[in-house]
Amino acid sequence: MQARLLNKVLFFCFFYLGLSQFVHSQIDRKQIHLADSLFKSNRLLEAEQIYLRNLNPNFSEFENIQFKLAYIAKVKNDWLSELYRLSSLHAKQNTPVIANRLAEIGEKQHLEGYSISFIDQIEWIYFAFFPYLMGILILLGLYAVIILLRKFLRKRRILKSQLAFVGAYLLFLALFTNLPALLRFGIVTQEKAYLRDYASSAAPVKEILKKGNRINYWYTQDQWVTCIVNGKMGYIKASDFVSIN
Repeated sequence: MQARLLNKVLFFCFFYLGLSQFVHSQIDRKQIHLADSLFKSNRLLEAEQIYLRNLNPNFSEFENIQFKLAYIAKVKNDWLSELYRLSSLHAKQNTPVIANRLAEIGEKQHLEGYSISFIDQIEWIYFAFFPYLMGILILLGLYAVIILLRKFLRKRRILKSQLAFVGAYLLFLALFTNLPALLRFGIVTQEKAYLRDYASSAAPVKEILKKGNRINYWYTQDQWVTCIVNGKMGYIKASDFVSIN
């Protein structure tokens, strides 16, 4: 009897949670639809407030909202906000349109880290052909795994070099799939930030970075972050910049 009662309680709890999430999702979509209508009517400030309230990275319309917020920032002449919005999109889906606009803002504001580089061009090719390249690479990987599996089932000798090759190939596949995540970007938020020779406030300053400059960074050591700016590697305080991916 107690088990049946417990099952009913659990059922209604899960049903209520599911219903709540569904209703919340519907409310979000209605709000986004309203903001889109305001955006089309050129009531940008009203639309911006609604977009900001519903800005969720897990939301399917997240990227579209970021584009619209970037446009609103451009109209408002808020170049730092536009820079942040476009940079967050650029980190996930590098395209010539976004990269050119970032380079334009960077040149106008005399910022560093936004000029179109060789890495940008590689990323354009990567994103343009990713589905096709990924399909070919997966097929090749499956082919190699199937050959080894057949050898194993037939109790034939598998060379260590073959296992090492397949392992290295699968590692390359994992790195290739997650390439954008390996390129981590940040924007300097302080009026002045110092790129230092090593992780210490007493270290020599290699370069003075201004607000809005973009950096590539890797890992954090206490309050210091290893980064590279214009080909110079050094350390910057974690509190001096904000991550954009």
